[in-house]
Amino acid sequence: MDEMDLIRFLKIGGCAVALLTAFLFGFSQGQNKKELESAKSEIIQLEKTILELESRKTADAVALAELRAAESNSRNELDRMRSQLADIERMSKTDADRERNRCLRLAVEGRELLDRAQRAIKFCETNHR
Repeated sequence: MDEMDLIRFLKIGGCAVALLTAFLFGFSQGQNKKELESAKSEIIQLEKTILELESRKTADAVALAELRAAESNSRNELDRMRSQLADIERMSKTDADRERNRCLRLAVEGRELLDRAQRAIKFCETNHR
């Protein structure tokens, strides 16, 4: 092999190495680009999920506030009914009046139990779909 062949061989080898290096660099860049696109897609999906969860959190907070207000109103109504019942019992004179008062007291207790059950059912319907 003479000097010209050696130079030609080195030029061809250098070109082959440069070509191989360019190919590997391009392949690496292609993989990085695909990974970047995949990561962007995942970020967009996560952002959508976060918005949905924030919306659901807001709806849950509103539902809870409504339930608390309904419970407070119900408690106030029951307190009013109990107070009226106590007034009626103080004024009762006969056994028939006392029997009626006992029925009224049972009606108040029944109403209280029904209100509790309705609040529990509404809470479950709202929050456990």
